[in-house]
Order: sequence, then C-alpha cells, then structure tokens
Amino acid sequence: MRLAAQIRSLLGVAGLVVWLLVGDIWERLVVWPAMRLRPRQAQLIIAWYMKGMSNGILAIIRAAGGRLRRTGTFDSTEPSYVVMNHQSLLDIPTAVLMAEPCIPRFIARARYGKWVPSVSLCMRLLGCPTIEPENRKASLRALQKAARDQPHGILVFPEGHRTRDGEIQEFHTAGLEIMLRERPLPVYVLVTDGFWKGRRFVDFLFNIDRIDGRTEVLGPFKPPADGEYRPFLEGIRRQMVERLRQMRGGAGVAA
Repeated sequence: MRLAAQIRSLLGVAGLVVWLLVGDIWERLVVWPAMRLRPRQAQLIIAWYMKGMSNGILAIIRAAGGRLRRTGTFDSTEPSYVVMNHQSLLDIPTAVLMAEPCIPRFIARARYGKWVPSVSLCMRLLGCPTIEPENRKASLRALQKAARDQPHGILVFPEGHRTRDGEIQEFHTAGLEIMLRERPLPVYVLVTDGFWKGRRFVDFLFNIDRIDGRTEVLGPFKPPADGEYRPFLEGIRRQMVERLRQMRGGAGVAA
C-alpha cells in the first residue's frame, strides 16, 4: 500500500516539473508580451496566469494523494501586508488563490530570481522585492521601497524559514516594522497547517500523500496609530499560534 502511494507521489513530482516547464514557456511567449501590449491590464494578466499555475500545482498535489482546504479570501484591490506562517513550497500558490482579485507581491531570496522555471520570471513581472539576508542594510532598503511601491499587497513570512514541524517559530519583525513605518497599512493574516511534510522539493518525492493542508484567513488588522508596531506584530503572532492550535483541535502536531 505504501509503495503504491510512493509511486503515485513520484508521478506527481514528475507532473509538477512538466507543469512548471510548460508554464514557463507560456509565460514567456504569451503572458509577458500581453503585459507589455496592455500595461493597464498587466496586473490582471499576471494574476490570471499565477492563479492558473497555482490551480494546476494544487490539482497535481491532489491527484498524487494530497488533501488541501482553504477558508476565506483577502482583498487585494488595495495595498496591504499579508502575514503567513511558513511551512512549505505550497504556501505561495495557496496564498495566490486566496487573494482577490490581484496578486500580492512576495518577498523572496535573490537566488529564486534566476533559473527557476515559471517562478523567476513571474517574480520579475510581478515586481517582487528580493533580498539577501546576509546584506541586512540592502535588504531593509529593499523592503522600504517595496512598501512604498506595492499596489496590491506584500506577502511576508516573518519566521524567515520553513518550519520543520509545523509549529510557528519566533518572528523576525524588523522588516515588517520598517515597512509599517514607511507605510502603515492593514494586515491580513493567513494561518496554514499540514504542509510541513512537503517543506522542500525533495520532500515531495515520496510524501505527497502525507500532505493534509488547511489554510484560513484572519483580519484585516489595523496597525496602531502610536507606531508601536512590535507589540502589534507580537499580538498577531499570538493570534496565529492560537488559531493553529484550534485548527489542530488542541492536539498538537499530527503524526
């Protein structure tokens, strides 16, 4: 029985690779030119593409035995910040499908800006800020600029890294604090669970059937007028931890 699930998972990984390669070709030959020809509709064009790609990715995960549920959406017609706990490579496709109608930019490490099929060009077309955590000053300047320029929200993973056990780690709030000072905006929250067994791409090889993902939307939360953003963000983390506990029925991490 387990062998059959592993074979199904491997076929799912093969399907993901093919889907990303096909999506990369479509993006370069159709989406990119369409955005240049119709700049006023560029954000809706890239949203149409990213939602299509995300639907395809999650459909392949389901076909390979994974289980996925989403509850709620967040409004991306206006600028905002979207805070999400970080469990898996599937976090961004999930957030994309919960944004209506446009796609928030997401903060990513600079290494993802090159040579990743479909993803790297998509980051450039969407205008995603890229950072090098080792270069703290340059990274914080990039976040300030991103806060000023963003039209439809910025997706932030304050933990900084994908969790190994699904628990919400401590937040690194410096980046979010700088963005809130630069441009105080409402904060939406996405709480996700059940994806951490697919934390890295290699984890998908034999484990797609073990993914039982669920994501919910909280908020929006209005930032404090007094500029005390650290306690505000710590309060958001506490709410996320409590929501995660409720999603798990108070029983902790499933085996």
